[in-house]
Amino acid sequence: MALLRLEDVRFAYGVQEVLRGVTLELEAGEKVALLGPNGAGKSTLLRLASGYLAPAAGRVLLGAEDLARLPRRAAARRVGGVAAEEAHEFPFRVRESVALGRHAWRSAFGAPTAEDEARVAAALTACELSLLADRRLPSLSSGERQRASLARALAQDAEVLLLDEPTAHLDLGHQLRLLDALTRHVAERRCAVLAAIHDVNLAAGWADRVVLLVAGEVIAQGTPRAVLTEQRLEAAFGAPVRVLPHPDADGPLIVARRRS
Repeated sequence: MALLRLEDVRFAYGVQEVLRGVTLELEAGEKVALLGPNGAGKSTLLRLASGYLAPAAGRVLLGAEDLARLPRRAAARRVGGVAAEEAHEFPFRVRESVALGRHAWRSAFGAPTAEDEARVAAALTACELSLLADRRLPSLSSGERQRASLARALAQDAEVLLLDEPTAHLDLGHQLRLLDALTRHVAERRCAVLAAIHDVNLAAGWADRVVLLVAGEVIAQGTPRAVLTEQRLEAAFGAPVRVLPHPDADGPLIVARRRS
């Protein structure tokens, strides 16, 4: 049974329909990249999958349970995530911010357990933040804050991770190491990740499966090689591309072309 399933989900902001009958699922141990142009509905889809928004039609299932009927604390133990733009108004230290990921697992007034502390330490290490653990969030760069947000999601140890632009603000080295950390986390915890990623080459080299969302509809999903064709990408993004065999990966290499 899938860890997460969206069944014919629809959603609108006022009269503007944003998602039009989206169906997709995540299996344990799977890394899925959500691709699509700006305004396709990717962030809205992630908010619906997390329970932050309620669908106008259709439903979101965690295993066999309807997400809308789960208590928030129970849902938070099973679904974690990172928004595209997170506010960092409070001057938490990095370690304190990451420890917030353990909130759903702790009693209201209970002290952190040994497992809580171990999960926080492992998340700091995975996101290369151990040396910054005592720094306050406002003092960090955008990329460092992004890594702190991801570390909090890893510490949550949920069975489903929903990530909106997890590689935003990161340089190439940190992008690759962060995706490697996600790969290890998925393999070790047997969880599933759905990540909206703008860089199609990063997605093609990392994901087991890609979902291409255009104008609120899933127009294709499958392996990167099967989905990321020149015809689909040019239609989706309105830009000419060349899709080539990648010399070092199973997924394709996508190169933008000049318009003639």
